[in-house]
Amino acid sequence: MHEYKPLLKIGKLTIIEHTIGVFQKCNISDIIVVTGHNQKKIEPVIQNAGARSVFNKIFKEGMLSSIQTGVKQICSESSGFLLLPVDIPLVRPSTLKGIISIAKKNQKHIIIPKFNKEPGHPPFIPAWLIPKILKLKDDSNLGALLLSLKEHQKDHTVHDSTILMDADTPKAYKTLKEKYNTIDIPDKNECLSIINTDLKEEENIQSHVKLVTKTAIMLAMAVRANPVITKPGKNNLDTIGLDVDLIYAGALLHDIKRKERNHAQSGAQYLLSLGFPKVADIISQHMDLNLPLSDNLTETQIVYFADKLCNGAMLEPDLDYSRRFKEKIRQTPHAKKIILKRYEHSVIIQNRIEDLAKKPIKSILSMLI
Repeated sequence: MHEYKPLLKIGKLTIIEHTIGVFQKCNISDIIVVTGHNQKKIEPVIQNAGARSVFNKIFKEGMLSSIQTGVKQICSESSGFLLLPVDIPLVRPSTLKGIISIAKKNQKHIIIPKFNKEPGHPPFIPAWLIPKILKLKDDSNLGALLLSLKEHQKDHTVHDSTILMDADTPKAYKTLKEKYNTIDIPDKNECLSIINTDLKEEENIQSHVKLVTKTAIMLAMAVRANPVITKPGKNNLDTIGLDVDLIYAGALLHDIKRKERNHAQSGAQYLLSLGFPKVADIISQHMDLNLPLSDNLTETQIVYFADKLCNGAMLEPDLDYSRRFKEKIRQTPHAKKIILKRYEHSVIIQNRIEDLAKKPIKSILSMLI
């Protein structure tokens, strides 16, 4: 990097503050930061952030000496510790909570978080390994020790690409800053990780959500091609704020718990547990929109409408009440009021999209029909 990485900024905070903060959000109070180079420069920042600063006098001998310095400070009653390099600052608190939950059930195991089968940080290292770590010689390293203990390792799949993201180069640092701006929305690879894990054997559901995603993105792009800037007013539509990344994630994950009862709410709770509240809100409303219906066209409305156009893996761009909705009422007469409300909302959203895109729905989706 040719710069002192711990004090580089991501948003309003330094990297070291972000790294400390992610543990604090998990109610971890004993956070040890091992310092070396630029000790006096960084110690006040560490202390103000609420962590313990421990100086490694022989830091020039390498990372192992710093790990050993930190390990000596761990409370004797601890069952283990999490180890995170300072330049991996964006690990989501939800990811840490998952690792901690697994560690509590497997206190004798080394817990290795993996994203798309690739190991990342932070691992949980059980306390029984501390004496072995302290005995390591200068020509060895912690990685080699962990590799020699394969039988004690337990992999933990996470849907968080940040466990692999560091600031080793200016390009990587730039990528970290970009990721920070969208940290509360899963990116494409994270979405696919969720899908491939939770819907691994569900080809029909996968086909449906992928079609809904294509439909939603095409609708959003058609609207964004004709952005409207309006004056404040109840009935004005402002499409500038449509977030295509949020629409993609909401559409692809809307049926993630399709096989469960009350799958919209189950899916929303699941996405909340992964640290994605905006996506969770879309999923919670993909069956029935919250009332009153927002005056502006939103990401939630786009996903809701796209889902109503997709019958399984078939796109049906006509909102034909006499056929689709009437058939649903015939099948579930007790839900007639709800079905009629869904139809009413769908028509409202269709009109909004067509007004803003200046095209009929069939024209917008012609490539999919």
